[in-house]
Amino acid sequence: MHRFDIKFRIIGISVILASLFIFFQLLGCTPSEDKSISSLSEEEFRNPSKDNRALALWTWMNGYIDTTQMVFELEQMKNKGMRGALIWDLGALMDQEKLIPAGPPMLGDESLKYFSLALSTAKKLDLDLGWVAASSWNAGGEWVEEKHAAKELLSSSQVVEGPSQLKFPILEPKSKRKSASRNTLLTSVAVPFTEAKVIDFSTGEAIVLDEFTKDGKFIEWYVPKGKWEVLSFFMSNTGQELVVPSPNSSGLIIDHLSKEATENYFDSILNRLAPITSKDKQFKFFMHDSYEVWEADDWSPLFLAKFKEIYAYDARPYLPLIQNHVSSDDQLAKRFLHDYNKLISDLMIENHFAQSVEIAEKHGIEMIIEAGHGGNVRVEPLKALGNSHIPMGEFWNRQRHWVTKEASSAAHIYGKKIVASESLTGWNHWQHGPTDFKQLIDIAFCEGLNQVVFHTFSHNPKIAGKPGFVYHAGEHINVNATWWEMARPFMDYIARCSYMLRKGNYVADVLLYYGDEAPNLVPPRRLDPNYTPDMPGNFPTYFYDESKCPHCGRPKPINPGKLSGYQYDFINEDVITTTLETKNGNLVLPHGQSYKTLVLPDREDISLEVLKRLEKLIFNGAVVIGKKPERATSLKDYPASDLEVSAIADKIWGDCDGEKILSQRYGRGTVYWGKSVQEVLAELSIPPDLDVTGTDNHDLHIDFVHRRTENEDVFFVSNSSQNQEKISAVFRVDQDSKPEVWDAETGLIQRDVNYTKVKNGIKLEMTLDPLASRFVIFKKYTAGINDDGLYYNLLEGLPFKLESGNIRQPIDLSTDWNISFDPDWGGPKSLILDKLVSWSDLEDKSASYYSGVGEYTREFSLDETLLTSDIEAIVSFEDVQEMAQVFVNGNDCGIVWVPPYAARITPHLKTGTNSITVKVINTWNNRIVGDLRSPDKIPFTRTNAKIKFTENSPLLASGLIGKVEIVFVTK
Repeated sequence: MHRFDIKFRIIGISVILASLFIFFQLLGCTPSEDKSISSLSEEEFRNPSKDNRALALWTWMNGYIDTTQMVFELEQMKNKGMRGALIWDLGALMDQEKLIPAGPPMLGDESLKYFSLALSTAKKLDLDLGWVAASSWNAGGEWVEEKHAAKELLSSSQVVEGPSQLKFPILEPKSKRKSASRNTLLTSVAVPFTEAKVIDFSTGEAIVLDEFTKDGKFIEWYVPKGKWEVLSFFMSNTGQELVVPSPNSSGLIIDHLSKEATENYFDSILNRLAPITSKDKQFKFFMHDSYEVWEADDWSPLFLAKFKEIYAYDARPYLPLIQNHVSSDDQLAKRFLHDYNKLISDLMIENHFAQSVEIAEKHGIEMIIEAGHGGNVRVEPLKALGNSHIPMGEFWNRQRHWVTKEASSAAHIYGKKIVASESLTGWNHWQHGPTDFKQLIDIAFCEGLNQVVFHTFSHNPKIAGKPGFVYHAGEHINVNATWWEMARPFMDYIARCSYMLRKGNYVADVLLYYGDEAPNLVPPRRLDPNYTPDMPGNFPTYFYDESKCPHCGRPKPINPGKLSGYQYDFINEDVITTTLETKNGNLVLPHGQSYKTLVLPDREDISLEVLKRLEKLIFNGAVVIGKKPERATSLKDYPASDLEVSAIADKIWGDCDGEKILSQRYGRGTVYWGKSVQEVLAELSIPPDLDVTGTDNHDLHIDFVHRRTENEDVFFVSNSSQNQEKISAVFRVDQDSKPEVWDAETGLIQRDVNYTKVKNGIKLEMTLDPLASRFVIFKKYTAGINDDGLYYNLLEGLPFKLESGNIRQPIDLSTDWNISFDPDWGGPKSLILDKLVSWSDLEDKSASYYSGVGEYTREFSLDETLLTSDIEAIVSFEDVQEMAQVFVNGNDCGIVWVPPYAARITPHLKTGTNSITVKVINTWNNRIVGDLRSPDKIPFTRTNAKIKFTENSPLLASGLIGKVEIVFVTK
């Protein structure tokens, strides 16, 4: 699935001036009077700057570095059009044969030499270099002292009986972790003993024993009548070390709730980096990877004092609820645990993520933070991601792990322009290439992505061989990829899309308030369409349960139903209560984001602070959809808080009961209860932002994202299916605007576009080829002149041009090809093919097991009647696996990598005999499998990931397959 790389010519100066003169004459104004200055740069679209290009997680497995290869890899990143990389020193999770040597300790003297060389080389090449700020996933290292290490709440238990005066020792806590240490007594609490561990807090059954505690070792207490369970609570170090550090870089994980721990951590890092960095030679980014610390009842030294300050009550009597006890009042327990978990989240956000950002800013470094839904998350993810310079999500290949929507929502509500995502993570080693990747990246673009970060670009010392060393997960996009030499068009496509998807503000109609819980989650809007139940061991039973997140299986915090044609963002308590305002009936944020309505979760409780803010927003004109709340979420000020919730709700909802009365005016706004989001949008006369008809689009395979600048509406429209789709698309834009179509694959722009004004905007008839995408731009003025070199209608697609514009009998090139392989990789020197079939189907096993470049050659003849100035010649391929580069008479005609598989060859043809050469590259899969099927032979491949393959693994389709022809069409 590949691309035809059409070369465009720059329009002459005279043509430009003439066009501009006619343009302004038609407008009846001079250039100085033109008020429609574009926010988009056509030149930047064609040739995007570095900042818009893809980054990669550059894995330094086991910390082992080949400096010559390191420099080469950076040079290749530059050559292929990448922005740079994030160094990720970590251990290889998959290396049973111990192929990867152990390198030096990270940030030790030798390691710093590697960092210094990487920084110097990146500066010379004008690449951005970052660093995942640990040897592993989470902050930690050998410089972390125990006092700053991760901590948890543990307890011991003993039963005493009264009435009697007793003196008894405080028992040490028991831990399931052998490495737990540094137990510090916090408090002891006595509760009536029951086998069911039920506590009735309303009668004061939980008695804090601190005043009876002596020297932190004994309790002297007059025990009331009956059996009492004495629980002693301790702050204990978990003893957890980094999860996957390089072999010589282990150390303790920090206490992520402690500001002091974060400060000491970064002081240690920055002090070690200081000798090799300077103002003009330093990291552009630091990154925190997903939080994957052991699950625990988190604790930190200042927790109790902070709890009392925030919630205005003493947490000590309720600590048994954290350690397997229950309350006779279920609501009371939920409220306390809500407060406990929320404070854990707030402390982690304030003292780790936000503190990291503050420290990084002082040193001119940007923090990329993957703080959300994934791993063993503790935080309210929108707030956590909002406390970053660049919020980061993730999306996987052939897996359900898609959380990019979470990062994009955080970016939109917190005013961040860049949305990054750990991109294409997976376990499909060397089975897929850029075409498959484009499909998934386009889906992520529609989720809000605009900074691709490949997972991963493995550093491969020369000793690694090929395909080489890998971490354990990731689609290996690096210099050892078979198709790397053809990667530039793929990289340029990503950069063009990223440039466009950073312009203006994201357009969405709906805000979804997901509650004030921690942890919380934003479910993915879509998933990889290739992820299916026939993947043993990977497919969860909850997947088709609409009430649960398909990524993690937890209940969705809010479920608005299908919102086809509309976009939305999730929002949290923090933004609602601090920056959300009402203006002209819309919900607006300071940085320009605007929404039509806000939806509440389907629950009976609500944050009192949120409800107070909603009262003002609705009174000032906001539209809110949701049931009337009955009580508060927190134990703070309970039960008075519930009375306040009830009073405010009565005022807002009035007689609206969700059954007979479904809406209520309040001030200038309206609250709805009992109507779906789409019903309310229809009642408000808000049509879909993009209304697609002509196909069954329930799965959103025709998807979009919309951004608005001061002067343009920018729509990215994608077809993620394997089929061509003919659709009618109504764009909700000003009817007086004019559409243009910008093609991110080629950089070409079509300004002469047929369109129809309709009731709700502008309608375009579009044919989208398999996996195709288009940018549709609506602006006040357009020159109406297409880019020179654009020889077909982007709204109809090339296949239509090849069919309708065909003026001569095509030349069939489907037979008589000579194909040569590289014998150094086990291929036959050459074969003659009477028809084009997959290499994997050839009888010659040296061809079917081959991975690398296969060079197809043949000749064809042309008479002079086919070489007139009004004819274009296109070579068209039925199927290409994985990528191809076409040469005619020795001239490069471009790289073919996406449907329709075609290349323009017009300028390079001649009368008489012509030669055509097609260099096709497949993936590493077949060579690895072939080696396993030939155990008596020396293997061609070397990798620590060979354990992911067996001799029974299937061979993959490779090469040119099916029909090839040259088609002649009118220009």
